[in-house]
Amino acid sequence: MVSNKLILSVLLFSTIFSLSCASGHIDMFPETQPLVRDISLINARLIKAASSSQLSIDVIGEVEYGKYKAPVWVATFTPLKETKYRVFLSGGIHGDEPAGAEIMVKTIEMVAKDPKKYEDISFDIVPIVNPWGWSHNIRFNQEGRDINRDFASFKTQESAIIKKFVEGKIYDLIIDHHEDPSSKGFYMYQYGNPDTTLSRKVIEAVRGSGYPIEQDVNMIILKTKDGLIDAPMWGLWYMKITRQLSITNYFRLHNSKDVYTVETPTILDLKDRLGIHQMALEILINSLYQNEISSASLD
Repeated sequence: MVSNKLILSVLLFSTIFSLSCASGHIDMFPETQPLVRDISLINARLIKAASSSQLSIDVIGEVEYGKYKAPVWVATFTPLKETKYRVFLSGGIHGDEPAGAEIMVKTIEMVAKDPKKYEDISFDIVPIVNPWGWSHNIRFNQEGRDINRDFASFKTQESAIIKKFVEGKIYDLIIDHHEDPSSKGFYMYQYGNPDTTLSRKVIEAVRGSGYPIEQDVNMIILKTKDGLIDAPMWGLWYMKITRQLSITNYFRLHNSKDVYTVETPTILDLKDRLGIHQMALEILINSLYQNEISSASLD
């Protein structure tokens, strides 16, 4: 039976959300929008990495906006030993957050070069979910849609491609990499998880390396608590009902009980942001070996 407290919480969430949440859709961008980055350079790096026998690069879909066409890649790493854990990594769903996409490409290059590092973990890595946005250094796709609000409606080419790829797959860990131009420090999300120990371990490692930790992300509903946004499951279901579901919300509901979003502040140099993403990534992946992953259920 649903408790009165939960009902009241959902009603409050609904009221505030309806007053404050953006639709995730702005005007369409022109086809003449100037290119900022050359996606063929990413393609060249991926092709080079795929020379490793443990790594394959596949095109899981293609986005097309007028004359602009680009693939959505997935890099699949098959471990040397029998697979013990399955991990999904992604970046670049917002095109103006370059560190997320770059750390994904660097991770692909790393596992290709050093397959013994994670010799019993299989990886699916999507380095750039939003190729058009990445190419033009814009948060949205060419239609002006925020792809990270479209994992309930699937109106965008990009979200539909990701859904098709992950449908029916279960992962032991999922990490999505982001940046925040408005924050003053590092923060991260976890979803429907009763244990904050692992997230706190990541946050303390970042703090211990001398980087600032975000205390007050500019959000209406969920607030940071010393670098952590702990999103409840009921909030995810509500976001699904209101058609504002993010990629990690979707993953938590359908593909893994352990899902995290890593956010770096763009006020830091790119080198530092990449270092933070790398640090968080390694702590979260190594937790698989240290029995630190939570006992949360996928339901």
